[in-house]
Amino acid sequence: MRIAIVCNDTRGGVQPYVALARGLRGAGHHVQAVAPSGLTEMFGDAGIPVTALSGDVQAIVRDSGGAAERGALASLVFAARQLPRVMETWMRETLDGCSGADLITGGIGGMGTGLAVADVLGVPFVEAHLQPVGMPTDAYPGVLMPWMPRWAGAGALRLSHTLSEAALWGSMAGPTRRARRRVLGLRGAPRSNRDQPVLYGFSPEVVRVPSNGARRRHTTGYWTLPLEAAWEPPAALAAFLAADGPPVVSIGFGSMASEDPAALAALARGAASDAGARAVLLSGWGGLAGAPDDDTALTIDAVPHEWLFRHVAAIVHHGGAGTTGASLRAGVPVTVVPFTMDQPFWGARVTALGVGPTPIPRTRLTRERLASALRRSLDDDAMRGRAAALGERIRAEDGVAEAVRQFEALAAGRG
Repeated sequence: MRIAIVCNDTRGGVQPYVALARGLRGAGHHVQAVAPSGLTEMFGDAGIPVTALSGDVQAIVRDSGGAAERGALASLVFAARQLPRVMETWMRETLDGCSGADLITGGIGGMGTGLAVADVLGVPFVEAHLQPVGMPTDAYPGVLMPWMPRWAGAGALRLSHTLSEAALWGSMAGPTRRARRRVLGLRGAPRSNRDQPVLYGFSPEVVRVPSNGARRRHTTGYWTLPLEAAWEPPAALAAFLAADGPPVVSIGFGSMASEDPAALAALARGAASDAGARAVLLSGWGGLAGAPDDDTALTIDAVPHEWLFRHVAAIVHHGGAGTTGASLRAGVPVTVVPFTMDQPFWGARVTALGVGPTPIPRTRLTRERLASALRRSLDDDAMRGRAAALGERIRAEDGVAEAVRQFEALAAGRG
């Protein structure tokens, strides 16, 4: 089967699809991808043919004026302003990148163009999400409304899903409709995903998506990119981790840009010191930087989470879906500092599972609050035990293999 994967997101939202692509190719399928221009090397390094989408996602994020720091509404408004400028170009590029495919797949970031292209090519589109969308439930709140309490009742919880998804899709609805019409000549509602199964690339230990309903839904486990056997950490990082001294914590906020990255880095370093820990700061797209490295803190640009997280005593991150999965898989306590979109949801799940302190929203982050969360992560033996047990259960899963089985079952059904 020829499968096209469309993923238009930041690095953390693209990497799981690289893992999925590798698994599908290893099972004998021809896989091609469509991804942002600055991230195509992730597929290229894995030997997957890839078509680049125009624009520089990293530059857009850094030039956003810190929209992510102001929360989901600011992020959605920013996206709504950006998409009309690029959606028609992306639609053409996605059409080119999916040429010859028997099936197209992708999540929220890929559906804007991928679903329309599947319609015009007359092939199925299989939704493959990193977030629990598409199935209202009263088991947990919607991805943009994690603050909805259970005591509000089943109706309110289900409504939170409807409202969350209206907000998620609303920012791209207008530009997508125009691009469908102008580029592909399509009108009306998408149809290529109808009656198709839905896959979720996270662990059922973290979120259980209900399987009842008209469409089959499969929570496969995380789509994790394996660490290359030949990979070795930078010498400075290996030496820092091996040095005698207080425990080491990892602090990084991925692709979340900050208006004052030096101040954020100073806050993180100070909080780790106050908690009696040393810190590895992951600069990421946010550009965490500041004081020179010393024996209490080391700043590095990027390092595989699968390696780093299992070598630290606690983790602080922004709550992206992929980073949350990697941190839970490591089996150590996690403090989530959510900036925007679905990040508060994942932070709430971490707390509900008992494997991390209460999330600290970026707008309320202080040195004192972060230090307190780190102290609890390092000193709460019960929390550490729960995190270790959860990590062991997640590591026993093989989300990529399960997703591949679902695609092959679909192919067999089409026979």
